[in-house]
Amino acid sequence: MRVLMVTRESAEDRRYGLGRSLAPLMAPMAAAGAQVRYFCADDLDPAAVQRRRDRTARWEGWPMVAGRPNRVNLLRAWSERMHVGFEASRVARLEAYTHVHAHDPWLACGVALGLRRHGAGGVHWGLTQHGFGSYSQATHEDGLEQGPAAQAWLRRIERFVSLRARWVMAPTQAGLAQLARDFALSRVPAHWHCVPHAKPPLDPRTPATRDGARAALGWSHDELVVLAVGRLVPLKCFDRIIRACAAQQVPRLRLQLLGGGDASALQALAHSLGFGAQLHVTSTDDVTPFFHGADVYMSASSTEAFGLANLEALCAGLPAICSAVGGVPEVTGDGAWLVPNDTDTLTRTLAALLADESLRAHWTARALARAAAWPAPEDIARKYVAIYQAA
Repeated sequence: MRVLMVTRESAEDRRYGLGRSLAPLMAPMAAAGAQVRYFCADDLDPAAVQRRRDRTARWEGWPMVAGRPNRVNLLRAWSERMHVGFEASRVARLEAYTHVHAHDPWLACGVALGLRRHGAGGVHWGLTQHGFGSYSQATHEDGLEQGPAAQAWLRRIERFVSLRARWVMAPTQAGLAQLARDFALSRVPAHWHCVPHAKPPLDPRTPATRDGARAALGWSHDELVVLAVGRLVPLKCFDRIIRACAAQQVPRLRLQLLGGGDASALQALAHSLGFGAQLHVTSTDDVTPFFHGADVYMSASSTEAFGLANLEALCAGLPAICSAVGGVPEVTGDGAWLVPNDTDTLTRTLAALLADESLRAHWTARALARAAAWPAPEDIARKYVAIYQAA
């Protein structure tokens, strides 16, 4: 069994995206009998990428697209994913892969068309839905704006692809149920599976690891550190976390954001609140010392299919405040303090944790109990392989 894992991510995206969740599965899947290669946008031939860009630029001149930024952005995103999927199908045929696993339905559409074009009907293909519900809705909420007609068209294609794939996976049962509702299905199809992300390889904090992490990061021993993790995009609602932290008016409070993207708007907001010197934004490949050195973890996302960073916080034993959206309650269970996603509630909840060390210890115990019950990479790898075998 030879499996080609396909994502549209770049090397930079892997820091906070699918690469972090897929990497721990590679060795266990090999042990279970599946050779796996990770194929992403960085693996494309530069000349082919340029040809695709030139072709897309011509399409952008069409009357129905020209001068409409939303349609231009949608066309670029769609053509990029279709291209990655199509090229992955070519690699699968040339290098004798038995399975192609696309990590969004637009990629899967490119894979399916490519396998048919290349005459590789014996290659099995399927996909994972990483958004909460339909991918068109998830991308719309992530800033790729789509009008009602465009979204209805994309959802029809997505439904078609998802019903013809050999497998569809989602990281939570709630996500599968929402996807079925979005596609107007009466029930979740039998070839759709809930496969959560594996337990991250993050050891629980100890006093020694906390002190060592702080020394390595240059944090002082007496700082109160709030950690938030994710891409610097509006749906993560980091602005609410900044406001909640600034409202504490605690000089020794540090807010550490880990994420890639443009931080200028968030930094401007912090400065306007008199909190600029206490906000720190970092992009890193190694998140472990940050989880070990922090005092509190916060997530205020407006939508979240799973929330891998939330699970990492629980594994580290961090007291966690999370907005109760999407698949988050299913992942965190009673291991995190789940709250409505508004600034006032976030402010009050954070104040309670910062003021009471025993309360933080209580949530640490609950976090570790939840993490201890989470399936290991070996368990998730066996699920993947069983689904591939069934295909």
